[in-house]
Parts: sequence; C-alpha cells; structure tokens
Amino acid sequence: MSAPLLHKSVQKLLIGQLFRFEIAYRPYRCAEEYAKVPLKNLWLRVRNLEPLPLRAAYLAGPYTIYVDCRPLDYNPNKKTFITADQPLFEPQLHPGQTFWVELPCHVFRKEYRWTVDVVSQIVFNTVQLVSFDVCIATGRDMGEAVQLSLALTVSMHDTLDVWNLPLPDPSKPLHLVILTHGLHSNVSADLLSLKEVIDRSGENVVVKGFFGNVCKTERGIKYLGSRVAECVVALVENKAFENAAKISFIGHSLGGPVQTFAIAYIEVNYPWVFRKLQPTNFITLASPMLGVTHDNPAYVKMALLAGIAGRTGHDLGLQLTKKGNKPLLLLLPSGPTHRVLKRFERRTVYANVFNDGIVPLRTAALLYLDYQALAALVGPEKAQCDALKPSAKIPRDLPASQDSQSLFFLAVMSFFMPRRHGYGEGEECLINTDGEALLAERILKLPKPLMLESAASLLLPPLPPRKFLSDPDSRENVVVHDKMYHECDLPKQENAFNVMLTNKSEELWLVMMGNMTEQLEEAIAREYHKSMLWRKVLVKLRPEAHNNIAVRRRFSNAYGWPVLDHLVANHFGAGLSAELEVPHEDSLDSGADSAELAKILSIDAIRRENAEVEKEPLMDEHAWTQLDDEADAFDGPAGIFCDISERMVKMKNDWNAAGLMAFLPAQKEKESMKKPGGEPLGLMADFI
Repeated sequence: MSAPLLHKSVQKLLIGQLFRFEIAYRPYRCAEEYAKVPLKNLWLRVRNLEPLPLRAAYLAGPYTIYVDCRPLDYNPNKKTFITADQPLFEPQLHPGQTFWVELPCHVFRKEYRWTVDVVSQIVFNTVQLVSFDVCIATGRDMGEAVQLSLALTVSMHDTLDVWNLPLPDPSKPLHLVILTHGLHSNVSADLLSLKEVIDRSGENVVVKGFFGNVCKTERGIKYLGSRVAECVVALVENKAFENAAKISFIGHSLGGPVQTFAIAYIEVNYPWVFRKLQPTNFITLASPMLGVTHDNPAYVKMALLAGIAGRTGHDLGLQLTKKGNKPLLLLLPSGPTHRVLKRFERRTVYANVFNDGIVPLRTAALLYLDYQALAALVGPEKAQCDALKPSAKIPRDLPASQDSQSLFFLAVMSFFMPRRHGYGEGEECLINTDGEALLAERILKLPKPLMLESAASLLLPPLPPRKFLSDPDSRENVVVHDKMYHECDLPKQENAFNVMLTNKSEELWLVMMGNMTEQLEEAIAREYHKSMLWRKVLVKLRPEAHNNIAVRRRFSNAYGWPVLDHLVANHFGAGLSAELEVPHEDSLDSGADSAELAKILSIDAIRRENAEVEKEPLMDEHAWTQLDDEADAFDGPAGIFCDISERMVKMKNDWNAAGLMAFLPAQKEKESMKKPGGEPLGLMADFI
C-alpha cells in the first residue's frame, strides 16, 4: 500500500538560482501521545525531472542540481553524535535521478525541523531551466495524490528571499559587505556559504553581491568591475541602507581583480562613497592579482592572447592596452586604486599552497613570501637558511610541472563532473623552484603534481567524509602561513620594468618566452605593496582547492569551512581593531600610470565601451584560433555554447512532446532521408 503523500512541489531553476525548503513537523502535542503510538519517520524525495538524454549535455548546461538536507539546528562547529541527525547531500543529481532522505523522528520533540537546499549547477547559459520536484511522505513508497496534513508545514524561499535575510538592525550602524564571483561563476549560488558564515558573525552586516555579471565574465575586468561599482553605488544610495557606516569587499578568483577595478571606479567617479563609508576589509580568495600567464606553458599564453577566455583572458594574460602602453593589471594598483586601498583597515589575501589548478600561489599571494617560514612545511632541514632573505619572490615552476598549471578548462569542468568519495595519499603543490640553491633544496621537498594526478583531482574531486562533517575535532588546521608583509620586507628590486614594444608580434614572443611576464608580475606586486601592509594567509586544502576555498557548495566543498571560519573570526565581529593606522591624508601617485588609469576609469568612456561590448555579435566558434592584431576578443567559450544551448532547448521540447519518437524518422520520410550511400539519416545528425 502506498504511503500518503503529504507534500509535493514542482519548481524550475535557472543559472545561479536556488530554493530552500524549511520543513516543520508537529505530529504530537505531548510525550504521552508519542509513547502510545510511536511515530514513523518521514521520507523526502528530490527528483531531477529533466529527460535522460540531457545527462550528456554538459556544455549546454549541465542539467544537474545540488541537494542537501540537514536538521534545522545543525551546526558544523558542534559534534553530531547521532548518525540519523547528520546531514546528507548529493553533489550532482543528474537528469532522471532521485535523491532519497529518511527524516528521523527517533526521539520525541514537539516539533521536528529540517532544511533542504536545491541549487542549480548550470554554468554556461542563462536560458536553460532545470525542473525538479520535492515530495514528502510517511513512507518511501509514495502515492500520487497529495493528502494535506495539518501536522506538516513546508516553507519555501527562493534566491532573493535567502539573500535578503536576515534583516539587519536599523537602530545600529550597518556594515555593508560586497561579494564578487570569479570566471564562469555567480554570486547567488556559489558564494552563498560565504554570505551565511558572515551573517552569523554577530556584527550588524548586510551581505550583497552583483548578480548581473553571470555568463558575462569573459567580457573583461573593466566591464565587470564597472558594473559591480554601479551596483555598490546604487546600494549605498538606497534608503534601506542609509545607516551604513562601513564597507568591505571580498572577491573569489577573478573577483579579486574585478573588485579592485570597482573600488578605483568608485573613487574616481563617486568619491563621496568612501567619504561616507569607512573602507574596512579588502579580501581576496585565490585571486589572480598578477595575471595567470607566468606559470602556464606557451600554448596557454597564446590561447589567452588569442581570446580563448575573451577580453578577460587578454587582461589576465597581461596583454598591453590598445594604445601600446601597459597591461591593465599593471595600471590597476596605481593612482586612485592605491589611494583607496591605503584607507582600508585590513587588506588580506588568501592563497592555496596545494591543489589549485587555476590560480597558482605566485599570483594569489602577490609574489613575495617569507620562504624561511614557508619552507618549514617540509620539516627541519640540515641546510643553513640564515643566509636567505626574509622575503623572496615565489620561484618559477620547473618545466616538468608546467602542464599541471594548464588545467584551467578541467577546473571549470570540475563544477559539474561526477565526484568520488575519499582522497588520495599525496597532496599537490604549486610551488617549485629554480632559484637559490639553499632555498631550492628545501622547497623542492614539497610534493609536485603530475598532469594526470591533477586532472583526476579536478574531474573527480573527492568529497569530505562523514566524520569531517560531523566532528569538528577531526578537521586539521588548514592555515599553514599567516603573516603581515610591508614594503620594507620586500627584497631589493633588481631591474625595473622597462620594455618598449613596436608591435603585437614582438609582445607575443616576449610573453611566450617569459622574458616580459616576470618583470610585469614584479612591477604589479611592488605597486600593491607600496606604502601598504598586507596580510597573507596560505592554506592547505584537499582537491579541488580553488572551489573549496570559497565553499562553492555547502557540503561537497566543506574542506574550505576552516578558511571561512578564519576569515570571519579575523575580519568581522565586535572588538576587532584596525591592523594598521589609517592615513589621514590620502597619497596619490602623480606618475604616468596614475594618469593613464584615471583616463581608463572615466565614467563616460567606460559606459561607451560597455555599450559596444554588449552590441558586438558573437564570432564564429573557431575564430579564436586566429590571432588578428586589430581584432577584439570575442565572448569566449560561453559564446560558443549559446548555439549549443539553443539546440538543446529544441531537443528538450521535442523530447517532452513526443519522447523517443521525436528522434526517429517518420515512416513516409524514410526514403527521402538517405545519405548518398543509402544509409538513413536521423534527425539528430544536425545537432551532433
């Protein structure tokens, strides 16, 4: 006999969207009633309603969802002794798959409560929808008809509901926190865990982010940063936040350079914002502040310059501006950016030492580190290290390990590939050396990744074990280095950046050979350190560390929980003091870099450029392979996938209308649908 179906909800998800279901069950009024008739457990079913053929459509979707279920009072920092009360989750619920959870009622409570999150895993397009249903019954064999029960209440919250809660206290000064996402990512779903950890800090905070850059992350740092800045200004002007007194910025991956451009744009075009609000925290999580070309092989550098990641690839590849001057990332830390960065009470960069196949340690940690402290990761060393400088540049990778740094697209694929449980014995490291002999002897003991090992960890990243989720004592300390760095800690500069180029062919040659990139990185890093104190926190996370450091999904990326705990404990909450004295008078560079950046930040120029970017048609899907000196970058892989997405929509509609028959040739058309050799031609041939 089928169990009564107490609740059924059918919903659809776009990219970056989520639904939260809060379940409340009140079957008894007192313990005596429970003793007379022990209660049966409830069953929860979440089913992906998309047709099975869409499982193969990774690049057009993917059509998968993330689901987790946990007791309402679940606290990741408290030990959960009872197995039935531990959270359950499914990182990739594919089309046609079902996620089952038994909701325990093993002890008497006046009210049993659970929270269920269903999150879209779509990455590459804004038009596709993923349908799912949520059903609750008193048994696993659920009936079809819903029989409403007064004992069961299910509250549903969509994306905007979750991001607008909890409400701040209007009687207290408000701390506005702006989150910025990375490449092929979004704020609403991918940075939700970070938002909720900050919400629990005890400070009167409002955490916001700009949702409008989703699927537009290949249009360049200027485009993305200016849009984030306009969103921030609109928030500050909103009467709901008129009591805001402080503002902080946190960026993950590409979000670091984007938020840097945003604060410079605000400082130039809306200078009153930082006079009204005290800049408090400027934080980056595994962000390519120096670009990404230095640690990649030549073919990746060429692909970036050719436009494989759009204008953003040009920016991260340190391509010179159209006027033949300097890369945007070199201009970025100068002038107005430098002025406003100095006014932040705290500036912190978090960087992965191991297992990050996207943003290497060198660029995430602003190049310079105390290698005497870092070398301690491998234990005592017989070599005398007293002769080493207190801080040194992060050395270049050895040729044998360069391929492990070129796994950008594999890392993107890790968003939606299947995951394996458990983890391997070794850990991957992004540090290799060819520098000083004593330093090399120590640092070379850090394990180096092989290409196949890196690919395996990105395509099949391990899930945290149950003990990690239920027992805080089982989690190791992931922070391996936490130190303040000032300009005076940097080694003496050997050669200042001074490269004059006559054409893009010469630029491409120098970048591929690495002759110019190292000088560019050093110039960018020194500009960021100029007259400023930076806190650098290096962490050691399990694969895939680039997503784990921001806890992209609550439980499947739970290895990053200690990082978020460290971030909140050291940057939010009552009683925190500034780590440096905020200058009373702002200093502004008067050099050429400052003047050039000021021209770039002009609000009229930015708006004209953004309008041109949005009007540009998508180029042919193979056009990026041809490097044209005068051609602009196209919209990257996301542009290529638009056509695939349209075809997938048609296929999905045909499937829903006629099932498998939609893809079989009609009887009367069989003779006409022949290849030259006489073989029948299926309707799917055009799509394939």
